[in-house]
Amino acid sequence: MRSISALSTVIAAAVLVLGLAACDKEDNSAEPTSTTARATTTHPTTTYAAATPTTEPPTTVTTPPPSTPAVAEPTTISCGAGPFDLAVSAVTTRGDAACATAVAVTNAYAVQSDLWDVGFVIPITVGTTTWDCQEHIGTPNPYQECISRDNPSEKARLG
Repeated sequence: MRSISALSTVIAAAVLVLGLAACDKEDNSAEPTSTTARATTTHPTTTYAAATPTTEPPTTVTTPPPSTPAVAEPTTISCGAGPFDLAVSAVTTRGDAACATAVAVTNAYAVQSDLWDVGFVIPITVGTTTWDCQEHIGTPNPYQECISRDNPSEKARLG
């Protein structure tokens, strides 16, 4: 490409010089002069346009999180009378099956009733599970509540 462009420049310069040389003649005769022009060949010029980069945002595929089974809300179940003739209840997601555990936990906690006090936690172990039990101020009466360390939504109440 560069040699063709240089050749065209040289030819154009030569034609210009010859044309100027003809103008410098002092002879203003009306005789026609003939000049022989050299044949030139031209090659097609190919122009390349710079490619404009396009930036497209990356494609994101959003997948919904895996569905998890619905977790049952804890409900309060009455489990009958317990120590000191107080009512025993279970706050549980396991239904009536939780009553046996609630009665066992409140019976074990009642053995240490001389330690009951608001804010004082007494650990009770029934089977392989430890429960943290304490007295709470209630309206109108205080109540005892034990919370499972393994599953804090499971509670045994005595009130």
